[in-house]
Amino acid sequence: MGVLGLRKAGGRGKHSARRAAPLTTLSALVFHTTKMQSRGALIWGAALGLYSAAIVASFTTFSGSADQMNQLLEAYPEGMLEAFGITDLADVENYMNSQVFLLAPLALAFFPILAAAGTIAGAEERGTIDVLLGNPIPRWQLVVGSFASMAFSLLAILALMGVLTQATAFLMDVNLPVANTAAAVLNMWPLCLVFGAAAMLCSAVFHRRALAIAIPAFLLFAMYLLDTLGRVSEDLEDLQPASAFYYYGSAIEDGIDWTNFWGLTLVAVALVLLAVPAFRHRDIYT
Repeated sequence: MGVLGLRKAGGRGKHSARRAAPLTTLSALVFHTTKMQSRGALIWGAALGLYSAAIVASFTTFSGSADQMNQLLEAYPEGMLEAFGITDLADVENYMNSQVFLLAPLALAFFPILAAAGTIAGAEERGTIDVLLGNPIPRWQLVVGSFASMAFSLLAILALMGVLTQATAFLMDVNLPVANTAAAVLNMWPLCLVFGAAAMLCSAVFHRRALAIAIPAFLLFAMYLLDTLGRVSEDLEDLQPASAFYYYGSAIEDGIDWTNFWGLTLVAVALVLLAVPAFRHRDIYT
């Protein structure tokens, strides 16, 4: 029996082992990995949810003086307000977008980045990948299964964040529609998956966990800055489509743009598909 509770396949050679490994091993791997990530997902969801809940609660302090706050904002440069998505502080959706959902992906993306970096390169550094591959499981299933469990855990984090946000809105009598909150949290899913998939590809190519974290983290902040500066600079406006944040938008105000939602999801899937052959054709350091 292996660490996933699977019996090793009979026969000799990698081809016989690959034929003997049924797709049921993929579901076992997804279940096992998702269970291992459940504690981390709970901590991430609670942290982001409590932050979002605190911002919802703080909105009640602006409701009586929103006009004065908006007049104060008129003194700020228009470009800066546009960069941070601030248009009307009396509007709870715009307030939540500028204070929470515009910045939350910068933090949340590190959950899939760290999870993906630890899947291959991290397991190599810990010396545990040979134990994992001792199960009757092909390498492609390790990549795909780990990505699927990462996607499920990310959904759990977003669900908890949405529940805490909406519950606080009800308790504080803030008029925040459930559909808008659901759209806002769900819209972060494909964006964070893109950087998690990039980390999976780096983890499959390199043998260093640090590189599998540093490269997608650099892309994360570089793309955020490119999109933010592109809103205020005509020189950078044409480069905005190169940033994943360009396709993110403000779902809490405008709803989810499903074309961009599935487009980012396909980019993430494509990066994972590139990680499969990259991991299959390289040596394992133990």
